[in-house]
Amino acid sequence: MTPTTIAIVGAGSKTAKALTALLLEETDAELHLFTSRTYVNVEPRVHVHSIDILDRTALKEPLLAILPNVVINTAAMTNVDACETDRGQAWAVNVTLVEHLARVCRVIDARLIHYSTDYVFDGTKGPYAESDVPRPINYYGKSKLAGENVCLGSGVPAAIIRTNVVYGPEPDSTDFVKWLLKSLDNDGTVQIVNDQYSNPTLVDDLALATLRIIAKDRTGIYHVGGADYLSRYEFALRIADTFKIANPKIEPITTDSLQQAAKRPLRGGLITLKAESDLGLKFAGIGSGLVTVRHKLVADHTASRKLM
Repeated sequence: MTPTTIAIVGAGSKTAKALTALLLEETDAELHLFTSRTYVNVEPRVHVHSIDILDRTALKEPLLAILPNVVINTAAMTNVDACETDRGQAWAVNVTLVEHLARVCRVIDARLIHYSTDYVFDGTKGPYAESDVPRPINYYGKSKLAGENVCLGSGVPAAIIRTNVVYGPEPDSTDFVKWLLKSLDNDGTVQIVNDQYSNPTLVDDLALATLRIIAKDRTGIYHVGGADYLSRYEFALRIADTFKIANPKIEPITTDSLQQAAKRPLRGGLITLKAESDLGLKFAGIGSGLVTVRHKLVADHTASRKLM
């Protein structure tokens, strides 16, 4: 499929920014970005709609006007503890918004692409395949699973992309890599859990997988994740090593010691064989992924200094 018009909802996210850049490079589609955040745009093929994406009418009317072939939902409430304590907001973003988008897609005959998470699983025997039965243990996972079910039961052609621990070089976004680098730069001791496992995902790989799903007209569930499976503590050590941080003060701790509001799946992560074989992809490991991020951050820093 070669879509002529693509709508991206939640366009201020890290994933949306990487996807927008890739779609501009690899397609001729007109891109309509829906966001509640400030968005600076200089691309003639990009049209920004600054709206409250939870306002059903404000979202529906421009979608009916532009008639996109594909609607991509990157919006989500991902703060796990906040989802546990503010369940109404979590449901509004992770479920009700998806319902609104599915209804519009049914009316305009558009495809829907939605992102989800390995937190739909209980974390007792990860990594998980698409065929494994979800059993979320916190409200974030429950709301994301409900959003998946909305897509699958909507009657519209829908693809669900589950991913985990997404990181990338986008300067205006936060992720574990940037949080850790900032924390270590402040010369403090950082405590990182050593019993939560995942396969961290380079955002460029997530964007490319999305592009392939669009191009191949795929529907159903796909798992997208990195090539390396490791603990969050091991990931932190790899980050410090890649960015050449001398004597990083990183201490291992257990998840239970944090006494967080929401339970965490310990053995999470995703098996990506289906995406690799069906979409023709090879996902980055931690080494190459972090080098990609470091090179981009250094290049951006150098460019910004030249402009000063």
